[in-house]
Amino acid sequence: MAVSNFRRLFFLFHGYERWFVLSVLLNLVVAGGTLAIPALSAGLIDHGILKNDLTLALDIGILMLVAALIAGACQVANAAIAVWASEYCAHHLRTQSFEKIQALSPGNIDRFRSSDLLVRLTNDVLNVRQAVQQSLMNLMQAPLLLVGTIIITAAMAPELVWIMFVLLVLLSIILVVYFVIVEPAFSRKQVRVDGVNKALRETLTGIRVVKAFVRQEYEIDRFRAAASDLREAALRPQFVMSYLMPTVFAIAILGFASVYYVGGNEILAGTGLMIGNGTSAAQYILILMMPLLIIAIVLPFITQANASLTRIFQVLDAEPEVKEPARPVVLDGDAVKGRVVFDQVTFAYRNDAGEPEGEVISGISLTVEPGETLGILGATGSGKSSLVSLIPRYYDVTGGSVSIDGVDVRSIPLATLRRIVGMCLQEPVLFSGSIRDSVTFGSPGLTDDEMLVAARAADVDPFVQNIPGEYDGKVTRRGSNFSGGQRQRLAIARALARRPKILILDDSTSACDVATEARIQDAISDMMSGVTRFIVAQRISSVITADRIILLDQGQIAASGTHAELLAQSPLYQEIYESQLGSGIRAGGDAA
Repeated sequence: MAVSNFRRLFFLFHGYERWFVLSVLLNLVVAGGTLAIPALSAGLIDHGILKNDLTLALDIGILMLVAALIAGACQVANAAIAVWASEYCAHHLRTQSFEKIQALSPGNIDRFRSSDLLVRLTNDVLNVRQAVQQSLMNLMQAPLLLVGTIIITAAMAPELVWIMFVLLVLLSIILVVYFVIVEPAFSRKQVRVDGVNKALRETLTGIRVVKAFVRQEYEIDRFRAAASDLREAALRPQFVMSYLMPTVFAIAILGFASVYYVGGNEILAGTGLMIGNGTSAAQYILILMMPLLIIAIVLPFITQANASLTRIFQVLDAEPEVKEPARPVVLDGDAVKGRVVFDQVTFAYRNDAGEPEGEVISGISLTVEPGETLGILGATGSGKSSLVSLIPRYYDVTGGSVSIDGVDVRSIPLATLRRIVGMCLQEPVLFSGSIRDSVTFGSPGLTDDEMLVAARAADVDPFVQNIPGEYDGKVTRRGSNFSGGQRQRLAIARALARRPKILILDDSTSACDVATEARIQDAISDMMSGVTRFIVAQRISSVITADRIILLDQGQIAASGTHAELLAQSPLYQEIYESQLGSGIRAGGDAA
C-alpha cells in the first residue's frame, strides 16, 4: 500500500521530472564529497603527517576543503528543490481534493463528514508535504552513502568490513520492527485527529446553544474524552519514534568503538592495516550510520504520510453518487414549462458502505402541472425535504423516476438541471462578502436592477436600507451578523435571482413572522407567475394559499387536495390545523 501510494504521488509531478533528475545528481555530488573526505584523511595521515610531508598534507587538506564546499553548495541547491517540490505537491493535493469535493454528491459528503474532510485537506496534506521535503533532502542520499561506504571500506580496510555488515543487519531488523508497529498506529492517530476536530467544530459552531443551555462542562468533558483518545493513539508511535533514534545512535557508537578496538589490534599485529586507513574506517562507520540515521529521521514522516495519502486518495477516488448522464438530453431553459412528475418514487439514504438503508420515501406518484403551486406538509421526518431534493438530483431515486417536461432528471446535465430548478434550502447558508454578493451568488452577471427585483420580492430591501453601505454592506461567515429571518430572506432572494422554471422553498420562511411570510408569498406569486413552485413547510400558514397541498406521513402521501378539501376530509390535516390555528372554523379555512 505504501509503495503504491508514493508511486501514485510521484505521477503528480508529470512534466517536472527534470527537477528530480537534478536532485538525484546533486545528491550524487553530496554523497561523493562526503565519502571522499575520510579517504583523503587516510592519505593525509599515512602519506603526509606520518612521513612528515607537509606539502602533501597541505594539498590534501585543500582538496578536503574543496570537497566539503562543493558538497555543501549542492546540499543547499537540493534543499531548494525539495522545498519547491513539497509545496507544489501540497498545493496540488489540496486543490485537487477540493475540486473533487465540489464534484461529490451530498450523499458522499454526508458519509465523509465536513470535519473529516477539513482534516484531510489540512493536517493530512501537511504530513505529505513534510515527507516529500525530507525524502528529497535526505532520503535519496541514503543508498548512495550506504553502498559507497561499504565499497570504499572493503578496498581500504577489508579486515573491518564484517563489522559494517553486523551493524547493517541489526539496524535493518530494528527499522523493520519499527515500521510494522508504527504504520497502523499512525492510521489510528489520524482517525482520532478527526474526532478531536469534529468535537471542536461542533462546539464552536454551536457555542450559543452550549451557553444557552449551560452545557459548557458537558462539552469540556466531551472534548477532553476526544483529546484523551488522541493522546492515547499518539503515545505509541511517539514512544517508538523516541526510542528509535537513541537505539540507532547507540549502535553507531558501539560500531565506532569496535572499529577502533579491532583495527587497533590489526595494526599492532602488523597485518598491513595502516593507521590512516584504520582511522578512515572509523569515520566510514559513522558515515555508514548516516543513511540509517537519515532513514530513522525520515521514516516517521513517510509513515505518517502513507496513512495521510490513503485518506486523501479515498477522497480523490470517491465516485459521486449522482453522476452526469451518459446520454444527456439538452433542454432549452427558456422553453421549459416546468411539469414535474414523480412516478412510483422510492428513496433511501445510503450507509457508510454506500448501500441504501431504510426507505424514507415509498411509492410516491405525483404530477405537478406548469405554474402550479404545491404545498408539502408533514411532521419532521416525514420525507418532505427528501422528496424535493430528488428534483435537482441532490440525491437519486432508489426506485421509480422523477421527470421534468417528460424528461427523466437523470438524463439532464446537472448544470442545466440546477439552472432550471431553484432551491432555497432549510438552513440558509451565506458566504462572507457583501449583501450584493449573497443575492447574486448564483447569478454573477445580474444587474443591480435585476438584483433589486429579487431582493424586494424576498422582503430583503427593508432591512438592508438600515445597514451602512446598504447592498455593499458586509456579510460575515455563514451570515452570523444577521438574524435567522434575515438570513432566510437573503437565501430566498438568492434563489429568486436565478429566475428558475421550478422553485423549491424548503421551509424557507420558518424563522420569519407571519406578516413577513405573507408579503414574501404575495411578492413571489407576482414575480414568479407561471413558475412551478414547491413549498415545503410544517406550518399550515405557509401552504394555505397553495393550489394543492399534499400531506406526507412516514414517506407516503396521506392526503392530497386544497386547504378546504383537506380540512373537510383529512383527520390528520384537521389535527394539524387545530394544533396550529385553533378549532374555531373548520369548513373553508377563512379564519386563517
